[in-house]
Amino acid sequence: MFDSFGNDRLAKWKQIRDQLETETDPLQIVSELWAQAPLVNPFLDQDDAESWPDPWRLVMDNRYDDLAICLGMLYTLKLTQRFMGSKYEIHMSINSYKKEPLYFLVVDSKSVLNLCYRKVFTVDVLKDIESNIIWSL
Repeated sequence: MFDSFGNDRLAKWKQIRDQLETETDPLQIVSELWAQAPLVNPFLDQDDAESWPDPWRLVMDNRYDDLAICLGMLYTLKLTQRFMGSKYEIHMSINSYKKEPLYFLVVDSKSVLNLCYRKVFTVDVLKDIESNIIWSL
């Protein structure tokens, strides 16, 4: 998806979202998809959710920092029938090794995405991680 251009990227993203409706492990698919996103230096302001791009602008711009990847995961799930009613939280923690923010997505208070690329964890993993909810829906 990420190596496509313009409307082709949006079309591929739609195909992936349609696929999630029937997949047995849709969160894993989302995790693997967004692990392939091209990373850039941090540019989204965690304190200004109003300035965050909408789903289509995010995918069209094809620029992703760690927070934008969480948004991409959230938008990918939220724009499906299967997950439109789910509860979402974006958490921020400080990476103790690099002293940089780490963003991850909690889905339905059960699953954690973006804590490690390509991995989906149960929410139990958060008992050992100090984090703040920076956005919820």
